[in-house]
Parts: sequence; C-alpha cells; structure tokens
Amino acid sequence: MLPMKTMTSSEARQRFSAMLSVASHEPVSISKKDKEVAVVISAMRYKELKKLEDILYGKAVELALQEGFASKKESDDLFQTPTPKNSMK
Repeated sequence: MLPMKTMTSSEARQRFSAMLSVASHEPVSISKKDKEVAVVISAMRYKELKKLEDILYGKAVELALQEGFASKKESDDLFQTPTPKNSMK
C-alpha cells in the first residue's frame, strides 16, 4: 500500500480546492501540531465504508442473537439510529 497524502491543517485551509481534488481519488491525512487529526475521503468512499460498517454491525447482531448474548428487542434498541440534535449543515 502506498503512503497516504498528508497535509498540515494550514496547508489544507490554504489549498482547500487542491486537497478536495486529491481526496476525490485517494485519502488525504490532515495533521495539526504533528498529530493526525482527520482524514478526508471522497463521498463515494465514505458511502462504501458506511455500507461495510452496516454489514459488519448486522453480522455482529446476528452472532449475538445466535449465541444468546442479546434478545431481539435488545439488539433492535441498541442499533436504532438516533436523530442528531445539532447536525452540521
């Protein structure tokens, strides 16, 4: 695997359009004070990762139910998606 592109938060702010262009085809790591604080990915990659996450959580629920670790009601309650109060716009 090739190393991820990296930018400081200042570079990302100054070169925002260029950063978005790179992120459209590969992840971009954003660092601040020599610490990774964010990774920018394309919307398509984000959707792919969310789908994989949903599949993984679904399999975890199936396994928990099969093994008797949780009831159907407990798993339904646990994996219900709450409505965010203050979402970013």
